[in-house]
Amino acid sequence: MSVNIFVDSHGGNVIGAVADGKKLLEYRIEKKNKTVTIGSVFKGRVENVLPGMQAAFVNVGLQKNGYLSATDMLMDKSELVGKVEIPSILHLKEGDEIMVQAVKDPAGSKGVRLTSNVSFAARYVVFMPTIDFLGVSRRITNEKTREKLMQIAQTLKPEGQGIIIRTAAEHATKSDIKREIAYLVEQYKHILNDFHLVEAPKCVFEEGNVAVRLIRDVYNSEIDKFIVGDKDIYEKVLEYAKRFDSSLKHKLKLYGKKTDMFHYYGLDEDVTTLLGNTVELDNGGYIVIDKTEALTSIDVNTGKYVGSANLEDTVFNTNLLAAKEIARQLRLRNISGIIVVDFIDMEDEGHKEGLLTVLEEYLAEDREKCHVVGMSPIGLVEITRKKKRRESTSMLVKPCPYCQGSGLIWSNDYIVMRIRTGLLDLFADGYDTAIVDLNVEIADYILAKGLLKKDVERIWKGKRIYVIPHKTYHQQFFLIKGDNGKVVEVPDSAILLY
Repeated sequence: MSVNIFVDSHGGNVIGAVADGKKLLEYRIEKKNKTVTIGSVFKGRVENVLPGMQAAFVNVGLQKNGYLSATDMLMDKSELVGKVEIPSILHLKEGDEIMVQAVKDPAGSKGVRLTSNVSFAARYVVFMPTIDFLGVSRRITNEKTREKLMQIAQTLKPEGQGIIIRTAAEHATKSDIKREIAYLVEQYKHILNDFHLVEAPKCVFEEGNVAVRLIRDVYNSEIDKFIVGDKDIYEKVLEYAKRFDSSLKHKLKLYGKKTDMFHYYGLDEDVTTLLGNTVELDNGGYIVIDKTEALTSIDVNTGKYVGSANLEDTVFNTNLLAAKEIARQLRLRNISGIIVVDFIDMEDEGHKEGLLTVLEEYLAEDREKCHVVGMSPIGLVEITRKKKRRESTSMLVKPCPYCQGSGLIWSNDYIVMRIRTGLLDLFADGYDTAIVDLNVEIADYILAKGLLKKDVERIWKGKRIYVIPHKTYHQQFFLIKGDNGKVVEVPDSAILLY
């Protein structure tokens, strides 16, 4: 089965996904015009210093002040521990203007987490202009390869600055690495120049969007196709390919069909499962994912699976399948922090050890650092996963007004996404007119935000779309009907979309 990358945009959102066949491995969605927080660099102003905590609150121009701690002075200490002295004291005072970089998204009442030692990642290297360091990713385990890459890095490393060779560079050439280092060094010069010109607080560098990050973090020789549904994004990816990677140019495809891209490739059903807490396993078993304020709990159940041998084997096989699916769901939903898994109880000690080994193997495929603590006597396994970005579902759901916030329903953006998919299918079937009955709040949201306007003016030019708002409709419910008559009967409340 081939692994493909998909990127599309509509309604002000950019959506990216990685899929093995029709099975999603990663899913990302973000606002198109939103300042991408993680990796972005700011000229900040120190608002408050906490000497007892060796921390400071820094105004970077976002809704809440960012938090800078001495323990977070380095963006990623995993490659540097024991080799670079990590500062333990903040030499800052109120009113200081400093360059900082976001390392964690805001969460709840907390602002963005910051570091003062900026770093910039490309596909093959991480450039650290403020730290004199040279290293190779720990995931490259072949000693000859490590030695070769270290020698290349030594000849290319800017004096007094740092370079880490990333895992993706395992098969890169010296010219590939050299080109990326030169690009990142030049980029930092521009950032420094902007830093000195602007007044704090101000963002002086925005991290790349979903498409750029998928190229940087996911794309490799094993990717079969990179499929883009938005022409503007396609042109930007093509420009990147011409500059840095000719292999990407040959795998890049512009999706040109009339139907929704994710729907056409059968990925929208997998996206919908992200909105629920139950995930079925291939053998009839299932897992239940529940999030609390402190941790995420995952329960494993045999479900319909009864096995063909004895109970112990049935339980072990279900747990193995669950381990694989749990690793996928953590990556797909971007679940982080503390995760507690309640596997089905097993008596065989060999099965317990085997399950932990398999779980660790699957988690090792995750780019975010994961750690399996072990299994308790009652079958509970604790996992920690490094937290950076918000969970993937945060843009797809919102607190439910019907249950006073105790549950979740589809977000307005996701409902519009599904309406758009239905309209694409309807017009692809040959209809000239569409009548959409929907909740009044969703209708107002579409009109107020100007959503679907680009599609009406371009791909649906000459088509008619009537929106009929209903106060009594559930927010998630809508009905799309097609009509090819010369005269279309609609109620007085109907609104012709643009």
